[in-house]
Amino acid sequence: MLTSTHRTRDGTDIACEGSSDQPSDAFFVHATGFCKELWRPVVDALTAEPISWAAMDQRGHGGSAVTGPPYRWDLLAHDVIDVVGSRRPVGVGHSSGGAAIARAEAIRPGTFSALVLIEPIISPPPYARREIALATGAEKRRAVFADRRTARERFGRGPFGAWDPVVLDLYVEYGFVADDDGIRLACPPEVEADFYREGFNHDTWDRIGDIAVPVTIVAGARSDSHQQPYLSSLGRRFGSPEMIVVPDRGHLVPMEDPRSVADIVDRAVARQRG
Repeated sequence: MLTSTHRTRDGTDIACEGSSDQPSDAFFVHATGFCKELWRPVVDALTAEPISWAAMDQRGHGGSAVTGPPYRWDLLAHDVIDVVGSRRPVGVGHSSGGAAIARAEAIRPGTFSALVLIEPIISPPPYARREIALATGAEKRRAVFADRRTARERFGRGPFGAWDPVVLDLYVEYGFVADDDGIRLACPPEVEADFYREGFNHDTWDRIGDIAVPVTIVAGARSDSHQQPYLSSLGRRFGSPEMIVVPDRGHLVPMEDPRSVADIVDRAVARQRG
């Protein structure tokens, strides 16, 4: 597997991995608080062969540089544009990652050949930085564990208990970095909190009309963020996207059911290959 670092226009180093540093088939962007390695089970389940793919760590996450706040989502979209290059892969993004790839396509049409948006955080106005419960909770998150075994036991019976075990193992392995106190979250709680505060402070909803490529919107049937009537309203903004609701899954669809996500990406890639 190829690893690489891309320096963005503002000098931030973004960590990537994949079969190519400029993929022609699929490009993956994770959700707030997580890391690029969590896409591996999705990639491993793809049936399209050979596939050229890459995944990036958003700034402040995983192996990418931690910059100072605010973490404006317009900047996240420009990070995606800087990293993707010119090969027009299918953009696959989850939550804040879905918002980032959608905004990237709106800012620079033709960045992607198609979009797979998994529970993207794209909200109607008013646009403003908000103090929300997710941000407050993130700041209180336990950031340090004695070792990876302790962390695995904690998350296995906690809020991530519905995850595919392979994905959870990857999170414990790559979502933490070793330090003198044991292991520490690679995405610091204050970074995660600032991502949440900025999540309503971007006008991507108003820019959806600039997106002309095929779009698939994916939601979990048990989602706490993408229920009706919002989900239908989001679909109408995109015109006539493919809408997929994954049964018995929540907001974290790629972590809970990587094979279903792989099937969706397979179809998107096959359509673009013709």
